[in-house]
Amino acid sequence: MATPNSDAQENDLYGSADNITRLRVSSPPSSGLTTPEYNNEIKMEKTTGSVAANDVGFHHVVHKRLKSHFTCSMDRVKKVVFSTLPILSWLPKYKVRENIMGDIIAGITVGIMHIPQGMSYALLATLPPIYGLYSAFFPVIIYAFLGTSKHISIGVMAVLSIMVGATIERLLPDGTGQIPADLYNSTISNTTLEELQYQAEQAEVQERLYIAGAVTLMSGIFQVAMGLLRLGFITIYLSDPLVSAFTTAAAFHVVNSQIKHLFGLEIPRYSGPLSIVYTVIAIFSRITETNIATLVTSIIAIIVLVVLKELNLRYKEKLKGIPIPSELIVLIIGTVVSHFASLEERYDVKVVGVIPTGLPKPTVPRVSLLGQVAPDCVAMSLVSFSYSLAIAKLFSKKYAYGIDANQELLAYGTSNLFGSFFSCFICSTAISRTLVGEAAGTKTQLMSLVQCVVMLLVLLFMGSLFRSTQVTVLAVIVVVNVKNMFKQFAELKPLWRISKIDFVIWWVTFVAVFLLGLDIGLGTGMAFCLLTVLFRSQRPATTLLGQVPNCDIYRDLHNYKAAQEIPSVKIFRFDMSLFFSNCDHFKTSLYSQTGVDPVVLLAQRKKAEDERKKLEKKRAKEAKKVSEDGKEIVELDGFIPMEVEEPPVPEVKTVILDCGPFQLPGLCRSQHTYSGTQRLQKCWCQISSSPLQS
Repeated sequence: MATPNSDAQENDLYGSADNITRLRVSSPPSSGLTTPEYNNEIKMEKTTGSVAANDVGFHHVVHKRLKSHFTCSMDRVKKVVFSTLPILSWLPKYKVRENIMGDIIAGITVGIMHIPQGMSYALLATLPPIYGLYSAFFPVIIYAFLGTSKHISIGVMAVLSIMVGATIERLLPDGTGQIPADLYNSTISNTTLEELQYQAEQAEVQERLYIAGAVTLMSGIFQVAMGLLRLGFITIYLSDPLVSAFTTAAAFHVVNSQIKHLFGLEIPRYSGPLSIVYTVIAIFSRITETNIATLVTSIIAIIVLVVLKELNLRYKEKLKGIPIPSELIVLIIGTVVSHFASLEERYDVKVVGVIPTGLPKPTVPRVSLLGQVAPDCVAMSLVSFSYSLAIAKLFSKKYAYGIDANQELLAYGTSNLFGSFFSCFICSTAISRTLVGEAAGTKTQLMSLVQCVVMLLVLLFMGSLFRSTQVTVLAVIVVVNVKNMFKQFAELKPLWRISKIDFVIWWVTFVAVFLLGLDIGLGTGMAFCLLTVLFRSQRPATTLLGQVPNCDIYRDLHNYKAAQEIPSVKIFRFDMSLFFSNCDHFKTSLYSQTGVDPVVLLAQRKKAEDERKKLEKKRAKEAKKVSEDGKEIVELDGFIPMEVEEPPVPEVKTVILDCGPFQLPGLCRSQHTYSGTQRLQKCWCQISSSPLQS
């Protein structure tokens, strides 16, 4: 096997790697069991620098793959239909007696939860509450037919709602919602100022709906495209520390956006970098304008809601999976008190107002906005998919069934595409609703269809009942529901012990999202995460192994104090396969940790030899000069005393490479490990030729 030209000097000193015909690299077993992984043999035959071609022709492989992808048969058609519509797989086999009651009870329970959450999260999206209820109805129907998870509850989500709201605020035209000056200062017959203000507010709502519809449509397009391109694997680049940091920082943005409603303040909403800072400054500048009635309502609602949630946790087993509907109770009590106490008229408390009944007419989103919202939708699509898929996988592992990531992408994307025509904003799942549904007895996605029946009844007949609902009560529901996200700070201490790099990823993402905003911050976190992937691949962990006393188990000397190093033996472990970008790190780490650096040792030996030769010449010259002068004759007898200090010889007799992490079956064939094979040969040549003790 040919060696790189850049190492020609080393080849001259130690011999070319082509001279090696066989190299045995053994690795110590990590347990008492003997497995092939720890008895691997790398055969390196003499070659001229080329890798042997595969026995199977390239054209044959291409033909076989094309045939497998484009051959049409009834079995293939059936497979495609059933994979595209998973409901056809489980609905005909539905076990009515075993599952029906659990799905019905869970559907009703989750539907009741969706009422206050839908109305509250619509506030985060800067939309009227009714549009949160729409978003808890239309997308859910589609997912029930297309989704592969049996347990997750699709609908509104706090983080996505705040991202939609930020996009709306960024793109909302200046002056929207205000009466034009020329109309305000003129006399208009048969038209009152209140009517003009109402028309201006309705125009603002319509503009917000256009933007929200474009966001939902574009997000759906991205997700469907990723599903068709089989990009379900893309979530592996959204690591757990990154998602945890993102949701924690997003919780601050959520609370920050609702503080004005808790205090009854009228302040503008900020978006983009440093939006949290600007909002806090605006709040403190107007803190004296706090509506006392609103503040008192907020405090009482927070206390009641927190107490009810704690009761749910403490008496979870006694409630038998059907929790107290805490949000709905607070919503109903707040609405009743607001209505009979006339809080809007007497204390200027802000209420929801008119909520239309019935279903919205389908409308086409404004296509001209798609280009403007596209960058924001990339982040929303990834957040929606990664968060939902993580929860879906959690429950699929718990109940032992499969999840198709690509089909989930199609399901989420189609749900958003469909919802964009019915005044919905982008949907995802929520862990709180999913956990409640599981506790109530969810067995299949029939639960979602039952939930849709509950939401349909609310939309058709109960909308007018929530006219007096206080906005501050909805804000309280939002704030209390995100409190669990702040508990993710507790993950930092164990994260620091497990991985320093993941710890840094967490903080970089958190600070970026907190200061720069959700979209820019997420992009910054992902970019930094990818940089750490490159760093880890170039500089993987390296360790020296020692033997655990009285057994054949070898462990890291640094982490396992009981492990003992074998005298005169160094066992070196490199925690990744060798390829071009980490070859130099492998060589440097191997030499530094084992204490055997052939280049240094041979350089020291060569230096000692040069000094010895120089001293010999000097002594010989002095001896000759003395004899010619005749003053003194020195008989050398062929011996000249040497004053050159011999270079130190390492005490290591054997260097063992633990090749457990290496991808040995493809080591000589893979283009990615070709450079690694060459480096392994070269290191072996150098160590073999170094002056070790025998």
